[in-house]
Amino acid sequence: MSSMRFSITMLSFVGIASIIGTILKQNQPYESYMVKFGQFWFDIFKQLDLFNVYQAIWFLTILIFLIASTSLCVIRNSPGILKEYKKFQDQIRETSLRSFKHCYEIHLPSFNKLELIALLEKSNFKVREKINASGDILIVAKKGSFQKLGYIFTHLAIIVISLGGLLDGNLILKTQELLGYKEIQIQDIPLSQIPNKSRLNQGNFSYRANVLLSEGEKQEVAIIPSKDGYLVQELPFSVGLKNFHIEHYSTGQPKSFESDLILTSKKTGKTTEQKISVNKPYTYEGVTIYQSDFQDGGTKLNIMVTDLHSDDAPQPLKSEVFKSNAISYLDKALSLEFEDFRLFNILDIDNSQKKKSRNVGPNFTYKIRNESGQANEYQAYQMPMKLDGRYFFMSGMRKTPQEDFRFLKIPADSEGSLEGFMIFKQLLLNKKKIESTIKKIILTSEPSKSKELNANNLELSALKLFDTFQKGGYNAVAFSIDKNIPSKNQEAAANAYIKIIHLVANQLLIDYQAEKPSNRLFDFKDLPLFSQDALNAYSDSFFYGTSLFLELKDFEHVQASGLQLTKSPGQFWVYLGSMMLVIGIFCMIYIQEVRLWVLKKKGRKNILLSITTNRHHLAFDKFAADIKSKINLLKT
Repeated sequence: MSSMRFSITMLSFVGIASIIGTILKQNQPYESYMVKFGQFWFDIFKQLDLFNVYQAIWFLTILIFLIASTSLCVIRNSPGILKEYKKFQDQIRETSLRSFKHCYEIHLPSFNKLELIALLEKSNFKVREKINASGDILIVAKKGSFQKLGYIFTHLAIIVISLGGLLDGNLILKTQELLGYKEIQIQDIPLSQIPNKSRLNQGNFSYRANVLLSEGEKQEVAIIPSKDGYLVQELPFSVGLKNFHIEHYSTGQPKSFESDLILTSKKTGKTTEQKISVNKPYTYEGVTIYQSDFQDGGTKLNIMVTDLHSDDAPQPLKSEVFKSNAISYLDKALSLEFEDFRLFNILDIDNSQKKKSRNVGPNFTYKIRNESGQANEYQAYQMPMKLDGRYFFMSGMRKTPQEDFRFLKIPADSEGSLEGFMIFKQLLLNKKKIESTIKKIILTSEPSKSKELNANNLELSALKLFDTFQKGGYNAVAFSIDKNIPSKNQEAAANAYIKIIHLVANQLLIDYQAEKPSNRLFDFKDLPLFSQDALNAYSDSFFYGTSLFLELKDFEHVQASGLQLTKSPGQFWVYLGSMMLVIGIFCMIYIQEVRLWVLKKKGRKNILLSITTNRHHLAFDKFAADIKSKINLLKT
């Protein structure tokens, strides 16, 4: 374990784990991982505990081995390094000095050792003089000895950083989980009902918890996401949100957001008001509070509920985000669960063959859950979007989070509202209107064609066609064609049926305008195009999962501030270790150790100069030559 090879292996494992922890976003809900990776890879990553790498048992075990191994390396090698750091190497022989690359013999008739020592000290050498029994003088000098300490600083830094990671890894909590003293809560229940097994007291050594606060709300606990559930962390203070401020760019993207907090100590009862923002946290009673994000805080929604397959009048509905409404539909109990509201949505909209990012306005997300507990998720936008030169109201549906939303596109009327489509839908479902319109079209047909056609049979066929379309859209019409018409005539029949549907639908709108000339909802240059889009929307509604369409009429926006509260005893040690690591690397790479010897043999007029270094390069050759020339000048 004390070998350098073992330490490097452990450090390599830590490096690989850190790469995984950086690439793979940590501590997210399991549902998001399942959506992103699929069931197969999710199960593998879950077993390896890759969703919380830095607190995984295997990672903490590696840190323990790394600390132990590196500590043994330091204990074993540091005495020798320190001894070498202090040593001047004055026991060296003349033959050894002559073996160095930079060894010079200089003629120096008048040897003045004081001048030589002064010269070396001026060049930042530490100098020591030795005179042996035979009268020979050996001057030993060195500089850059801190280079040897780089090894100690670097290895101590690894130990200190790993110790900090171990402290923040919350090994105590992991042990409590393994022994069954603590249990992750997986049920969504009120905080007051969460058992003590899923609660952590104020003395918890280390944690990273979240709090979501609406304006005026106060909390004394925070939530720690863990695996497929959570733990409740008791705080040493209460935290309340006085005000939340957010600024946006012209595009609608958030520019900055900050929270005015009210903090009250449980120990002293003292209240402190503090503003925090992104990258400007505040530490209170050992807990650092970060502004992490912002979310919806329970926006009040005024909604109009319309049955797209019925001519019943729309029904108003009032609700809030994070709340649900029970409704009855076709004698079945349904639950409308409102999950999110976003005031700004920046999307790439296809406009004239060029994608342009812009704010498309508010949207809200909800689920419609049936009696058996199954639910479809919906996402509806309040404002119409411009697509291919026309405006559409967009409402998406998906059955599972793994799917993308499939959007129902409802055309906006000439005033940019949904009222025109709702009127069109009522006309389309009004059998009397359909019947009279078909009769009118038959009567106004060309006489030559009228003779060839049986008016009564044509009327009955058209009524039957519209009855089929009303019950299932174009898909039902296609199914009827497959069932009742020979294959060789199906294409011609399909074209004829579509023309009839478009002709009748367009005539319905023309007659409506004639009856109500003051109504400008259908004031289009190309009314048949609107009619075609409306028919497509009605037909697509049969793939919408439900015939209930929710239109957002108005809202009262309520925002919530997302706070992250961290207690990190290892943070100081990680910072300290990082500084030590920088110092160690600097010493090893940028400090050059140089040792110099000058030997003056008794009775000789020449001196022997030898210089060596731990790193030989061209610059050192120049340095050695410079020292030689300076000593040569001592002749004068």
